[in-house]
Amino acid sequence: MSHADTFHQILFVELLGGLGDVLIALPAIAALANSHPQAQLTVLTFAPGSQLLQQHPLIHQVIEVKQGEARQTVDQALKNQSFDLIVSDTNYDGIAEAIQSSGAKRTVTNLWRNPPEHQRVGDRFLNILVEEGVIAADAIHLDQALLHLTAAEHESAHQALGAAYCPLIVLCPDAGMPVKRWSTANFVQLGRALQQRYGATILIPVGADQEQAEQIARHMGGTARIWQRGSLRQLAAVMSEADLVIAADTGPARIAAVLNIPTITLFGPSWHGRYGQPFPHINLQGYPECPERNIQNFTEQRCWYGGVCPFDQWDSCMQAIAPAEVLAAVERVWEQKSEGVGEQSLKLKTQNLQFNFENSLSVDWGNVRNLLVMRLDNIGDVIMTSPALRAIKQNLPGAKLTLMASPSGALTAPLLPWVDEVLPWRVLWQDLGRLPFDPEREWELVKFLSDRHFDAAIIFTSFSQSPHPAALICHLAGIPLRLGESKEKGLGFLTHELNSAPDEIHQVERNLRLIESVGFEVSDRHLAIQTSKFKIQNSKFKLPREFILLNPWTTCQSRNYDPDRFAAAARRLSEITKWSVVVTGVEKDRDRAFPLLQALGNCAIDLIGKTSLSELANLVAEAQLVLTNNTSTMHIADATQTPMVVLFAGTERESQWCPRHAPIRLLRRPTVCSPCYAFTCPYSLECLDIPPETVVAAALELLRETNAVVTALR
Repeated sequence: MSHADTFHQILFVELLGGLGDVLIALPAIAALANSHPQAQLTVLTFAPGSQLLQQHPLIHQVIEVKQGEARQTVDQALKNQSFDLIVSDTNYDGIAEAIQSSGAKRTVTNLWRNPPEHQRVGDRFLNILVEEGVIAADAIHLDQALLHLTAAEHESAHQALGAAYCPLIVLCPDAGMPVKRWSTANFVQLGRALQQRYGATILIPVGADQEQAEQIARHMGGTARIWQRGSLRQLAAVMSEADLVIAADTGPARIAAVLNIPTITLFGPSWHGRYGQPFPHINLQGYPECPERNIQNFTEQRCWYGGVCPFDQWDSCMQAIAPAEVLAAVERVWEQKSEGVGEQSLKLKTQNLQFNFENSLSVDWGNVRNLLVMRLDNIGDVIMTSPALRAIKQNLPGAKLTLMASPSGALTAPLLPWVDEVLPWRVLWQDLGRLPFDPEREWELVKFLSDRHFDAAIIFTSFSQSPHPAALICHLAGIPLRLGESKEKGLGFLTHELNSAPDEIHQVERNLRLIESVGFEVSDRHLAIQTSKFKIQNSKFKLPREFILLNPWTTCQSRNYDPDRFAAAARRLSEITKWSVVVTGVEKDRDRAFPLLQALGNCAIDLIGKTSLSELANLVAEAQLVLTNNTSTMHIADATQTPMVVLFAGTERESQWCPRHAPIRLLRRPTVCSPCYAFTCPYSLECLDIPPETVVAAALELLRETNAVVTALR
């Protein structure tokens, strides 16, 4: 790109008329903005495509053109405003000539010039702009988000879809021209196969033909449902929640592709080599050898303006695409997703974050002798700090390590040998509104910390929490070094502020990344806790040598698997293995325990409310198998390497909290509403609608793999 020209006002004219045309032009529009970040970018285009450009951070103004007023609107825009650079893909009605005579410093018209047969039109636009010297090659970001939706739009779609099971597959049968339509029968056959093979929820947006959409959904049956027609942005929002979109070569297919939703596009009259979606999306061409096909200009084909196929035996060349061919393409999409094609894998992102830091402690942290570590959440959250606590103690063996935790989190003290003292405290910002308004209590906390003369504070938080309330308290208490990970910038309460990691990374890695950022060396990234050396069967509980531990409840209603199903699964496993079922929980679980214990019968050993946290950890360590929800027992089992089957609700992402090293089977039905982070579920816990037989099968498979099964299983 020439550095001689500096542009302050850029106009992009896109008036070819179709919704797909403006979406094809979006990479070029974004590259112009990236190449000239100081410029104001205006796009002039038809409705309804203009709606999709709203909220785009690179586009400063969208001029909406009414049908029949293209030249008039261009002339008015050129009269009202002076542009340095004008780019256009439009030649009709004298528009190109008007642009060239506008007085703009640079103009680039006819982006459609001389396209090769097998070069995508969008790529051709980019090549021409590079050759013309108005964009830089390094300003082309093919992975850049091209369509921007608001948080409210995402939330509205999320709420409307509810707890629909995943994968969510959107089938778009609507097309403006008969020759671009795939048959109703084909869509019905495909939808039934997708439900049968993948357990998919099928969503069918209503286009111009509501009767067709309703007919497809009715004949498809099962999970099929229609999405009533609304704005294009509403359609885009619901597509952003999908796992896959299958559509003819129409605007909806291009909306899905620019949202980076895997898309299979079915092509008829137009040529997939020029108009197809970029890799890794899949394009299927109907009857590619058609003698009528004119790749250079499909509008000259007899089928185009007539709207019907000229051959008597065809309704459309789309008939040549069989449902089996589309199903094979779906299989390729799932393979690509499993291999991470088209996206940076989370593992690589995490590895990059781990190793981009200093490999030795800085002088200020190396001199710390009285360290405060704050993790103000629950038991499981504190257990997940164990690798970080161990690393801190290994790097600062002479320092006193004090852990401040919530009252429940402080119960972990006997499990964490690296901690010299635990301070239980219920802080206002983690309280969920239970504590009364009392400023004196907060000043008491400041004085409490000040009196202990800490040299430094490390504040561990989750992806959704801010370190700054705790950092402010530590600042007021006179703690000189304050380390935390923050999405907010420039508040001044942290002396060492680490940019936030991606939300998806595991909480253990988030904790380790924080201490690595100031030079702490980490030699072991596994969870670890201290358990008793003596065997459980010799303790006060007098348990059999082999047993299943069932911990069926959590404090969060939306994470609780149906206890009747838990009981059925545990009883069946007991019958097969001849192992007793030790049932654990806290005292307040006692009132709801009776039906479960009754269903378990003689195989149950009731320890509900009878164990300390240390005793529970010992039980988990000695168990042959743990059955539990997403709760602290799961993290204890990960630390003790105990085989477990976890009924993991859709409240959280598995990537953030799931066990990483113990033998495990994690069971959840994927739903669109996940992750909801909700305490109560409005959808009857669809994500945990898992039959007991599935739990039993998962447990037996796991036991076979870990060689922990008795002869009766062989």
